[in-house]
Amino acid sequence: MKLISPKLHGIIDYMLIIFLFMSPVAFSMTSETSAQVYTLAVVQMLLTIVTNYSFGMFRAIPLKVHGIIELLLCVGMVVAAFTIFKYDERARGYYLGLGIFWFIVVVFSDYDKSRDGVKAPIL
Repeated sequence: MKLISPKLHGIIDYMLIIFLFMSPVAFSMTSETSAQVYTLAVVQMLLTIVTNYSFGMFRAIPLKVHGIIELLLCVGMVVAAFTIFKYDERARGYYLGLGIFWFIVVVFSDYDKSRDGVKAPIL
């Protein structure tokens, strides 16, 4: 059973976008890492607003595709933490933590569009 309903997933997506936009300043990231995090924030924002669920605005991408894209992003962040950022301890920890958090959200999310209006165990 999936614990995170599509509605709660949408709330988490928007909270993640805010976190991503605030992270470079809050964590005093280098300009290169900041640019990458801002790019990631824009990608997540675009993905969220074009997904076909209650928090999407344009509803062009199916919810299951949204989940697949997020899975690829979180796996990419964990891989990047150990390859691209292996010499930058702060960026490595940031990407590893964010990738693990995002992976947990993806695994426990219900990507069934028919459950978007139905209450799941959480929200």
